[in-house]
Amino acid sequence: MILIAGPGHGGPGLVANAYLEGTYSEVYPNVSQDERGMKRLFTQFSFPRGIPSHVAPETPGSIHEGGELGYSLSHAFGAVFDNPDLIVACVVGDGEAETGPLATSWHSNKFLNPVCDGAR
Repeated sequence: MILIAGPGHGGPGLVANAYLEGTYSEVYPNVSQDERGMKRLFTQFSFPRGIPSHVAPETPGSIHEGGELGYSLSHAFGAVFDNPDLIVACVVGDGEAETGPLATSWHSNKFLNPVCDGAR
């Protein structure tokens, strides 16, 4: 199973999850799993030379850049088309839902075949 989240301002939720599971600290050892590391994580958020307020390449586990909205659903459908045994959960933000690419992606379900696409 994979979670795909739009690259909007929901990024802090993904950063928080990566931190809580320990992945963030593995990638960035200076953000340790203690009070000092947590303070460092909080103070670098959305600050010059810190981490962005959206999902970005430096976010552990991220597969797409933030900033341009509308592609999470197409990534989700692509993941299902390429991996028939995969379950994909996609979170679409409100700003992303107003974009042309996402509006077009809603039609991708017409290409899914429950017999051979998605988890069997």
